[in-house]
Amino acid sequence: MYQSILEHLYVSEISKEDLEGLFIYKGNEVTLTVSPDGEPIQKTLELARKFLIKLEKYEAKALDRVSKEYLSIYNEDWRNENEPTLSGADFLANLKLTHIWFLSTSNVDFYFSENGMFGNHTIIPQAFDGENFTHIDMYG
Repeated sequence: MYQSILEHLYVSEISKEDLEGLFIYKGNEVTLTVSPDGEPIQKTLELARKFLIKLEKYEAKALDRVSKEYLSIYNEDWRNENEPTLSGADFLANLKLTHIWFLSTSNVDFYFSENGMFGNHTIIPQAFDGENFTHIDMYG
């Protein structure tokens, strides 16, 4: 379903080697970048296709990783004293997928907005093996 965006990608204005696109996911705009990083573009497009065919599955994996790593950090360190402790479901309800970056043949970054829980930073779970999200960055 979401892999059809790959037929409508355009050359990035930032890097002429990259392709970009935009699609609607769960009512939100999600931008997409395909960056071959010196590899054949077809290999990076294959990785993108794999993830987009099962986007809900991969989003769930990414969100599970974020929840395991950041829910307690939010509740213990970032939450204001006058705010209630969040459950896992409440925490995840604040996260929205905004961008997916496919890099080379195996790196995938999902970018999530966090509804102000962490000062409006972007939370970025990363898969370096083309399958599992093993690292998370916070940016902004």
